[in-house]
Amino acid sequence: MLRDFFASPNFLALLRFWERARAGTTVPDWNGELSSVPAHLLQRLVIVERRETALVYRYLGTHNRRRFGRDPTGATIAETLSAEYAAYLTDLIETVLAGAAPVFSCSILRQGSLVRRTGRLVAPFTLRGSIPPRLIMSAHLEAGDEFKVTDVVESGGVLETERVRIAGVPAVCARLDEIGRYHKLSQAVADRSLAKEWDRIAASLGAGVLVPMLRSGEMRPRNATDDN
Repeated sequence: MLRDFFASPNFLALLRFWERARAGTTVPDWNGELSSVPAHLLQRLVIVERRETALVYRYLGTHNRRRFGRDPTGATIAETLSAEYAAYLTDLIETVLAGAAPVFSCSILRQGSLVRRTGRLVAPFTLRGSIPPRLIMSAHLEAGDEFKVTDVVESGGVLETERVRIAGVPAVCARLDEIGRYHKLSQAVADRSLAKEWDRIAASLGAGVLVPMLRSGEMRPRNATDDN
């Protein structure tokens, strides 16, 4: 999971944008204008807004639209994706909005014999002063077989493998350059024992700010928030 998180410059860019826009508040406010979002983020960015009880796609970058095979802007997650996939994303987004902190999630998607691995960083925002937060922005990293996300319809086609809350965004942003150097070194070193050592160093740098959470489908205590 740490390899995925540290591998994508978009994750760092989204965290830095979120922290800068927050300006000392709990959750940053977005004015609804794409021009206020860093241009280099837009290609792989997804914006989802909660409208009453529905989660609606408000914006998808060009890369993400290709993954759907069409532009679902204006449609709900529930009417766009399979029930299983929609349930995973709904649980993740509602957790982010309720917790008012960015969350990183890894999942495996299956379509027949094809398998694709995804990582997404999801960050909460208020919208023009809305209380509570009602909008998320997410950056994505993917690898594996090519297929449309709308083709993931069979039972067991979506499996979340990891979910962590970013408990200290300023600390992560301050240390990510250093973490990234360790990540690149761990990728470049051919000796497996040395690569494991670099992974251990990277993990120690992330310790305390990446807090494990319950994954989609795992039982949560009744009337309790997810503090794991």
